[in-house]
Amino acid sequence: MGRYICSAVHSFLFFTILYCASCATITVNVYFPAEEVREAYSNLEEEFLKQDTKGESGAEKKQPDTTKPVSTPAPQSMRKYPDKPVLTSEKKYLVIIKEFNLDFSEYAWAQGNIAQQITQKIRSMPDVIQAYKSRSQRLSEINQMLSSGLVVEGSQGLLIQKGAMTPQQTQAFNAENADRQIIIRGMAKAIVEINNIEPTPENIDKVLPEAARQFASVRQSER
Repeated sequence: MGRYICSAVHSFLFFTILYCASCATITVNVYFPAEEVREAYSNLEEEFLKQDTKGESGAEKKQPDTTKPVSTPAPQSMRKYPDKPVLTSEKKYLVIIKEFNLDFSEYAWAQGNIAQQITQKIRSMPDVIQAYKSRSQRLSEINQMLSSGLVVEGSQGLLIQKGAMTPQQTQAFNAENADRQIIIRGMAKAIVEINNIEPTPENIDKVLPEAARQFASVRQSER
């Protein structure tokens, strides 16, 4: 009888521990290299928005002066990253086992130029590249709207309307913001991936606000 009770107690304790473990949460660190993200955004805009050497009228644009010295960025090993993660997300333990790669022994930024890695990842996203190309087609119109004060650059990477617009301008405004949302989401996905985390919609949404702020920072610096 005593042996039966002891066995029952052991079984109860085992399943209690197993249940608690399944309900436990674990914090997954997501590092957000803001400087490199801004650099990647700038590189992509330079490549896809400013690569044409001819304007809409067919006139040749002025080529950049390649004789000017180009500043060399600090070596990757000299850049400082936060001791603590900028962003965190919590997941149930069993879900993490299925969806996450928990081997964080080698982060992406330990393997080379982060901005270049981010740029390469985004180049492999057809929807993001198409969004950049679509933006390039309306770049002149959007710049004119910005210059005239009809719209301004918002803090979340989207344009904000400030004045009355024609139907054509409204169409361009809406299309521009739609393309920007695709680009920002692509950046968030790239950041999740270089953290070796599964790019699920929920994980991407965790990074999306910061990706939007950095896009806004780049756009505002251009004005």
